[in-house]
Amino acid sequence: MKHIFLLYSLVSLSISALAQEVVIDTNYYAPPPVVRKRVLTEDPDNNLEPRQSRASRRRSELIDQLNEVQTWYIGAESGFRSDASILSNSFDRLVSNPTPTKTSWSALVGYNFRNAWSIETGYTRAPIHLDISIANNASPLAFNYLNSGYGIPLRIKRRIGSGKQAANGTGFWITGGAWLTPNGAGQTGDFKLIGYSHLGRNRVDTLRLTNSTIVFKRVTGVAELGLDYTTRLSPHLELGFYARKYWGLGNALKADLVYTINNSAMQQATITANGTGWGIGVALRYIYGRQYEVKTL
Repeated sequence: MKHIFLLYSLVSLSISALAQEVVIDTNYYAPPPVVRKRVLTEDPDNNLEPRQSRASRRRSELIDQLNEVQTWYIGAESGFRSDASILSNSFDRLVSNPTPTKTSWSALVGYNFRNAWSIETGYTRAPIHLDISIANNASPLAFNYLNSGYGIPLRIKRRIGSGKQAANGTGFWITGGAWLTPNGAGQTGDFKLIGYSHLGRNRVDTLRLTNSTIVFKRVTGVAELGLDYTTRLSPHLELGFYARKYWGLGNALKADLVYTINNSAMQQATITANGTGWGIGVALRYIYGRQYEVKTL
């Protein structure tokens, strides 16, 4: 009887709990579903253009909108230069004065204004030569003299022709200027030569030739006029080619020659050298500073 009563009590409690249960529909209070938008962008790993190249391209696009107002540069030139001398008497072609062609080089600094005018100065290594050649059968005797070999140039350039409208740094230029040439000690020397001339069985003439060469201690000069062509290799590098004509403004070297036959018949001659000649070469310039302005349309 107790067991039946206990079972009855448990069943009654279960029915009472079910009657009190409240079911709440949570769907009404749930927030709306989130809609995810799928946005695709370019994978940076697939961009083959380096970041530095993109920056350089953007910089180039900006520079294309600008004009160069002023630039400053340092440069180096190297080429070949010839300088002739003047002989007053060849002693019936016994003596000649060859025109040597030697290498020369310069280190320069310069300033460019509006890609139309330039001025530059620096140091030039281009000795002035005086060469003497003495006829001696198939192998002539050669004597070579030169001054200290350096000069201080001052050069002005002006852009010409259609190149004036070309890109910055490219085009033809007319150049003109002058050098100061401290002659210094240089390379000098004297020589004495003796020879014999057989005019018959019983006649032998004794020939003597003496020379004294000096380098003038005073400062002389060289004037120049030339044509340059310049092309821009990069924002900071320029390559140029030049051809120039030089005129001496004062004698740098002088040779005095005396020619005698049998110590009686005497002739004299002089050779002078002042740097007159031609030059060709190549130049490389590095632009280390510049100033821009916006182009006018």
